[in-house]
Amino acid sequence: MKNAALIRLPGRFPFVLLAALLSIFPAGCAGRSASTPPVSSVPAASAEAPLRSMTPPPLVDRNVDILDTELQESIPALIKKARIPGLQAALIRDGRIVLVRGFGVRNRKTQDPVTDETIFEAASLTKPFFAYYVMKLIDQGVLELDKPLLGYIPVEMVEAGLGHPLSEPGFHREWLEKITIRHVLSHSAGTPHGESGKPFPLFFEPGTKWKYSADGYEFLQKIIEHLKGDRIDNLMRREVLEPLGMTRSCLVWKPEYEATMANGHDFFGRPVPYRKRTEAIASATLYTTAEDYAKFVVAVLEGRDLKPETFKEMLTPQIDMDKDKGLGWSLGFGTQRDANGLALWQWGDYGVFRNYVIAYPEKKAGLVYLTNSFLGLSVCSDVVGRVLGGLATGNLALNYWPYDSPRYQYAWDVRDKGSAAAAELKELSRKNPGLFTLAYIKFLAESLSEAGLAPQSLAVLKAYAAERPQSGSARLELAKAYITMKDCKRARRELDKTRAAAEDKVESAAVDWYLDCVSSIEKPVRLDGEYLKKIAGNYGARHLLYKNGRLSYMRDGRDYPPEGQPLIAISPDTFFMENLLYFRIKVEFDASGNPVKLIGLYVEGLPPDESPRDK
Repeated sequence: MKNAALIRLPGRFPFVLLAALLSIFPAGCAGRSASTPPVSSVPAASAEAPLRSMTPPPLVDRNVDILDTELQESIPALIKKARIPGLQAALIRDGRIVLVRGFGVRNRKTQDPVTDETIFEAASLTKPFFAYYVMKLIDQGVLELDKPLLGYIPVEMVEAGLGHPLSEPGFHREWLEKITIRHVLSHSAGTPHGESGKPFPLFFEPGTKWKYSADGYEFLQKIIEHLKGDRIDNLMRREVLEPLGMTRSCLVWKPEYEATMANGHDFFGRPVPYRKRTEAIASATLYTTAEDYAKFVVAVLEGRDLKPETFKEMLTPQIDMDKDKGLGWSLGFGTQRDANGLALWQWGDYGVFRNYVIAYPEKKAGLVYLTNSFLGLSVCSDVVGRVLGGLATGNLALNYWPYDSPRYQYAWDVRDKGSAAAAELKELSRKNPGLFTLAYIKFLAESLSEAGLAPQSLAVLKAYAAERPQSGSARLELAKAYITMKDCKRARRELDKTRAAAEDKVESAAVDWYLDCVSSIEKPVRLDGEYLKKIAGNYGARHLLYKNGRLSYMRDGRDYPPEGQPLIAISPDTFFMENLLYFRIKVEFDASGNPVKLIGLYVEGLPPDESPRDK
């Protein structure tokens, strides 16, 4: 997407999929599988948030050997209940790493065990790690905490990232000119978290609110790379990883990781291929172990390699995230004030890897835990409570479902028992009002379909539509399922019901969009092989592949099959994927009839994004 970041980086999580998950999952990392927590309207972090007298104390005096014995019994049982394949944890006490343990398996199919050396994707745990490096650069005089970022790079670089001039009508240039490192590291810059548009979206005046943003971190990364003349992975290897002895960590993939890397696992526990990143993203791409990351946390707790005033500034809350819960944000970490004092925290979420870190600077105690599962944060409160003590208030505020949520149980029952279990939706909705929303039903149906369980997916959508016969949105989801199954007759019937529905009305243009898909399946557009070969090629991160008379689509950073996703032609220049109906690819030609770019089109009303053909 041209406008997805101030300076574009490859491999970002598709924003359209992000939008589909906004109302059911909290924010993740660069690569975001969920929505951000609520934006606080309070401009400044309060000096003393209300203390929670009921907060359990950290287990700093608990005998480590006894604790270790207990964890080796309780954690395997916990992750089994939660259907999490593997978990790795490191405990810090008195500023030292006193316990490192791996539990479960790194791949559910191979059953290879998680060990202390197993490598995980850190996801957004990368952000405070990068922030620490930024603070070191401030001490070195390379950066200034309160200098506007536009003062570091040529305006041409900025405008290229924005996708338009600074003078673009409607663009908040005056806000962009105020953004500083302080704003970026505390998520108070007002920059996007995957959102795009023209003009480039800025959401508020810097420093006045809190809004989680990976894009701001990536903009700062590009500034540092410009100033230092090197890639961020090389810079941080020399200036952070090596000095801290983080020998198993890197911001890009290493071939030797094949021997010890954990596979991420999706909602239904299927292992997914490794994401072998070749370009570092400062907000998301750290590969690490719990022990390695704990070395970094220990360095932060000590203020190692930072001037005392810089160390103090880094840990000071800058903005409120949720004042009522005592949550704010420092320069890199979330902050939590409770009966145990100030805690630093951050969650990591890149879909199939979900992680958490929490540390108490005054007590020099902390915990890092990493998982290879979509479900990894469903046990956060339990793991923090059992290993470190205290409360994971940040995770609670993000509203990740606990592992025993009725939403999870319904999903497992439908997977295992089929339509009979799907029919229980009516009673479950009655017992759990507000829990089984359309957004959740859409997510569950898509997850079942991706797992090869199309009948179960259809049964869920039928059950939901039966309870809401006048809901246009419910009917549309059922229609889309029939399109994916190429059941055009039923798809047309449901689209007619969608258009006529009295509630949850769907725009006529959206109904027409999906009718075009039905028509293309009923009467395929036949295109000559030579023509398809002509438009096949590389378009930046997007690729059109031609093989055996068919055109298919690939995108860098996506978990597509090696042969790509088959495309269905709507017209000679426009195509869609049968399992990704909200998205289309349009080929644009020059005056001579040569393909020059791909344009991504979205039914949700998102602006198109362009990918020029490689020269």
